[in-house]
Amino acid sequence: MRDTVLQLNPFYRLVLAYAKAADRPRYALLFALDSRFAEVIRSTTEILIGQMRLTWWRDILTKTASDRPAGEPLIAEINRLEQSGENLTSVSNLLDGWEAMLDDFPWDDRQFQNYAEARGRGFFGLGLGDQNLLAGPAADFSRAWALWDFARHCSDANMRQSAFERCTEIASLLPQPDFDRSGRPLSILCNLMIRDVSKGKLTADLYSPAIAARIIWHGMTGR
Repeated sequence: MRDTVLQLNPFYRLVLAYAKAADRPRYALLFALDSRFAEVIRSTTEILIGQMRLTWWRDILTKTASDRPAGEPLIAEINRLEQSGENLTSVSNLLDGWEAMLDDFPWDDRQFQNYAEARGRGFFGLGLGDQNLLAGPAADFSRAWALWDFARHCSDANMRQSAFERCTEIASLLPQPDFDRSGRPLSILCNLMIRDVSKGKLTADLYSPAIAARIIWHGMTGR
């Protein structure tokens, strides 16, 4: 797991610190995969090339552990996850969400919905270790978070505003996050999202001292 953790940015490393010890390898894989897929999208200038790079990962998921290439820490962690008895449906959903981002802007309602459902279900399902736990508010939080994270990183002002408005529409109707201890990293992310929704604007830097203090407090207390 150490090689996977070293790939994470400081923000994700801080959030990871509040995962239960037994859940930490799974969250480390989640954060690292999500970041790797994000890098594919950020560095893609031609849609076909981006699709080919994501298809490589999709092919990895369809192969048996013995047929997957060696030497890539994330593939080694995928193998460990599978060997622990978990299926890779959530990883596939996460990949679907990122692949949706190759669509040309602007998006219509259907495209926003498909992206949010796929990435949210993949991200939160892998974090919780069971997509069956994504029902009711948990499923809504997953979609709202996916839209919030999109808005935070999108360089297109109109798309950024559209994503944040959709996030706000969902999040404003939700109760406080009520994940159990295994979902503490997800509740940290949801609380940061709720903070932005309540202010009506996106926080530029999620690794400022003030935000780090909020993460530490919620990570320790759940409040």
